[in-house]
Amino acid sequence: MANTSNLAIATNIFTSPGEAFAAIKERPRVWFPLLILVAAYCAVSVLYLYKVDLAWMLDNQMAGANLTEEERTRAVDAAMQLPKGVYIAFGVLSALILYPLLFAIFALYYTGASFFTNTGVKFKQWYSLLAWCCFPFLLGLAATLVYIITGDVRFVGQEGLNPLSFGNLLGIDPTGAPTLQRVLLALDPTVIWTIVLTVLGYQALSQRSILHAATVVLAPYVLIVLIATVLAG
Repeated sequence: MANTSNLAIATNIFTSPGEAFAAIKERPRVWFPLLILVAAYCAVSVLYLYKVDLAWMLDNQMAGANLTEEERTRAVDAAMQLPKGVYIAFGVLSALILYPLLFAIFALYYTGASFFTNTGVKFKQWYSLLAWCCFPFLLGLAATLVYIITGDVRFVGQEGLNPLSFGNLLGIDPTGAPTLQRVLLALDPTVIWTIVLTVLGYQALSQRSILHAATVVLAPYVLIVLIATVLAG
């Protein structure tokens, strides 16, 4: 019987994924990994919004909008009327919604795929798998948190916060780059790790081939890339 404790799954997801997947299938745990991920994302969001130059951030975000210099200045001035605490609260709210919603959407998608292929895996098992497989992503969040705490991020965009991102690792400045390229440069190896774990986890829970698992797991990402490419063009 697999060790289904939170500590065992958290350790095994890094050192022995097969045992972690067996525990998830036997006793899917949702709240512990979800709370850890949300807390880490909240910490990054709150600290960044606390330290960033808010006027610069807002102006930078509006740079891509179809606005004249005067219109952008007025928009930034209007946005600056809100206290920084409002933006911090919004950042926390976004963190509280983001992970649960994304996991629910993907778990529902996996449940549908499971239904049509008759694997018998339930929604809660998929939800738990998704949450636990995102644990490597915590390394990227931890690196970002350290950078925010120790560095001067007053004039650093969100895409430049993660020292592990491909953009930072390769020394490529994403400023002015197409949207798709900026998204790809903002990714980091822990995201790839998470996707690989999800493919292996899907295979373990569904007992289907690795090709089947990869097709189901990667299909949404391929679709997102295609849509982003079309919109960017």
